[in-house]
Formats: sequence, structure tokens, C-alpha cells
Amino acid sequence: MSERNISDYRIFVQWVRATWVGWVLGIPLIIALALIGEAIHIGGAQVLVGAGMGIGIGLMQGRAIRGVLGKFAPWFWSCTVGLAVPFLAADIAKAAKWDFAYSLYVSVAFGGLIVGGWQAFLLRSRFHHTGWWIVGSAVGWTLAAGMAAVADSLSRSHSFRGIWGALAYLGIVTGGGLILGLVTGLPLVWLRRHKPAI
Repeated sequence: MSERNISDYRIFVQWVRATWVGWVLGIPLIIALALIGEAIHIGGAQVLVGAGMGIGIGLMQGRAIRGVLGKFAPWFWSCTVGLAVPFLAADIAKAAKWDFAYSLYVSVAFGGLIVGGWQAFLLRSRFHHTGWWIVGSAVGWTLAAGMAAVADSLSRSHSFRGIWGALAYLGIVTGGGLILGLVTGLPLVWLRRHKPAI
């Protein structure tokens, strides 16, 4: 294995691990924000879900990408704000009593597009062809949301019972972070292998 392949492999593994840990961290952050939301009487606001997961992913991915971009904060904010925006839009639509059906899956998919577009802009300072990042981000976030949707539907069907059921539920939900890391890790390695912008 060449030195470049080893370097790409290390970056890929580091990225997948950071993304998965960020996703797992996002779960208690969502709970903490929901508790704060209850205290200030906005506990049912969906924006807290997007912000919580965005903070978790942003913290960990921001640390991992700092070696590439030289900065942490822009990546953190792209995750936090980018993922919160579609959830905020759902909250506004609900408050305005617009006739629509809220969907976690759709909100996360749109969040993936927003996050991916913002991050592609950040990556343009280092790489060409960052449009592939948008595609990877949208697909990764959509598939990750799919894991949460699967866990929710299985939970509603009462397929999960007792401690083992709760562990299975958590396993499926946290698997979303692994999928997101794997899917977005591929375009990251691809970008690194192609001619940098500088």
C-alpha cells in the first residue's frame, strides 16, 4: 500500500469516527436542548432537534476538518445552522397553521443539502469540484435520517420491547452516524486525491 493510500485511509477512518461520535453526541444534546426548551416553554420546537444534532456533528467534524481547512468555527456553524434551518421552517409552518405534514426525514434531507452547499463553499478554498461534496452530504444525511425513520417505525409497531428492544432502537439510531461518516468520507478522500485549488 502506497504512502498516499495509507494517508487517505487514515483520513477516511478519522472522518468516519468523528462523524459517528458527533452523531452519538447529538442524541443527548437533543435531549438537553429539549429540556431547556421545556423550561422556556418551547419544548415542542423541532428546531431543537436539528440544532442538537448539528452541534454534535459540527463539534466532531469541525475538529477533524481543521487540519484541512485550518479553521474549526465555519464548519461547526455550517452543521449547526444548516441542519437547524429546515426544522425551524417546520416550526414556523406549524405556528402559522399551514397545512403540511412534518417529516423528520424530509427536514434532515433538506438540512443535508443546506449543510452540503455551505461546506462545499468552505472546501472551495482548498479543492476543485466541490459539488461532489453537496451530493455526498445530501445522500449521507438522507440515509442517516432513514435509520432514524426505521427505528421510529419499528418502535411504533412495538417490535422493540424491554431492555433489548431499547438497545436495538439505540443501535439503529446511532447507525445513522456511521452511514453519514462513510458516505461523506468518500467524497472527502476523492477531493484530497484530486488537484487542490491552491
